[in-house]
Amino acid sequence: MRFRHLIVLLFVVSLSACKKPVPPPESGGDTYFSLIDFVQDEYKTFHGQPFSFHKIITLNGKTDSAFVKGDNMDWGELLKIFFAADISDSKYLGRYTFNSFEDNTTHTRVLYYEANEEALFTRRLQIVVDPYTDRILSIYIETSKSSMWNSLSQKLFYSPLKVIQVQEYEKSTPGSAKELKMEYRFL
Repeated sequence: MRFRHLIVLLFVVSLSACKKPVPPPESGGDTYFSLIDFVQDEYKTFHGQPFSFHKIITLNGKTDSAFVKGDNMDWGELLKIFFAADISDSKYLGRYTFNSFEDNTTHTRVLYYEANEEALFTRRLQIVVDPYTDRILSIYIETSKSSMWNSLSQKLFYSPLKVIQVQEYEKSTPGSAKELKMEYRFL
């Protein structure tokens, strides 16, 4: 049970956004932004604080919702989804195009990674940052993988202390499509 609390805290803390984003590498030894490191930093920052959520699950058009405590959630499964999209391993260097720009309308800085190869699971990673404090305001990820028998695409979104969203569309041959949306709104 103690391990479960640790995972819950690690995820909640990690997704609360205080880490300064890592810009694209300038030299061969660097890496891209790390979701895993971000989660660890957040855990250190928010360890021990209680969180509750309004959980809304929509599966193939049918919606169910509940209020849940952070320590009663299946953080392992949720973390697994986000961590699968991490591009910080050095094997990804040069396989993503990086752009950074200031958005004068929203007064933010946007870090944007886009896959250069169709086979890469993480297709897009966008990190919106407050340019004055370097605080992460949101993380948006698009993933995609397909084979002869099935395809899966996801849209992942996190806004610190506001919302965690996972949208999945899966199609199998033979079989019917599955459309899932999980949303956890911080209370």
